[in-house]
Amino acid sequence: MAANSMRSSALVGFWGPPTSTIDWCENNYEHSYYIAEFWNTISNSLFVLLGLYGLYRSIKMGFEPRFHLQFIGVMVTGFGSAMFHGTLQHVYQQCDETPMVWSILIWNYIVHNNEIEQIPIKNASTYVIILLTIIGIIFTVVHAVYRFTTVFQVFFGLLAVVGAARLCVHYTEVKDPRARAVARSYVTFSLIGFALWMMDYHYCHIVRGLPINPQGHAWWHMFTGISTYYGPIFMQYVRMEQLKKKVHIQDTYFGIKTIVVENNNPNCLEKPKQI
Repeated sequence: MAANSMRSSALVGFWGPPTSTIDWCENNYEHSYYIAEFWNTISNSLFVLLGLYGLYRSIKMGFEPRFHLQFIGVMVTGFGSAMFHGTLQHVYQQCDETPMVWSILIWNYIVHNNEIEQIPIKNASTYVIILLTIIGIIFTVVHAVYRFTTVFQVFFGLLAVVGAARLCVHYTEVKDPRARAVARSYVTFSLIGFALWMMDYHYCHIVRGLPINPQGHAWWHMFTGISTYYGPIFMQYVRMEQLKKKVHIQDTYFGIKTIVVENNNPNCLEKPKQI
């Protein structure tokens, strides 16, 4: 659906007319003169909160830096998305989409870590990191110059599918039922969130005719916020099994699960071959 077909006839607020390539199905400035899409903005809080908690636990349990970067990426994406939906300005749209690409690149590095370690080239992980960094930089620069919304969506979607497929392979190798449940939660919340994103993006003309707007994109944020927390948690479990560490999944506040390494001294983990 073309971006203009989703433009709302609502009042223009503090940030002026939208300049972003996408204006979602939520009515603009309906709840606040200062926030373009109210629900789409505040729903990003889950990215920030779960990302922050995941980062705290990752550092406390002594995991490798790539996991820290993943949770930081989740938080940055949450902040960027809030800026985008709060303003509907193109410059802030980039603050949403660019961190998404960097995060999915880190995520693919995490899920393919085992294959990277087995590449028969000295310092192979360093070369992979350099390659992914170059890809991220090229995307950032090109995306800042050209407005290619569809290209971004396809590129991100392909990387997400590749990462999810590799996680499913890891799932078949894990026997612990609680760890497997975390992986299933990642996939389930991702699929539900994607379905809601599709509804809000492609069927806005139907949604607008409903008595109440279900705020599908805001729910996409919520479900994806949960999935981007559970994905790294599962991969942390996989990593600890690879290092022959005793580890288990534990329930915390509000049913949120976390990972516990029995000897959680950051210095106790085997020295990683790469970040």
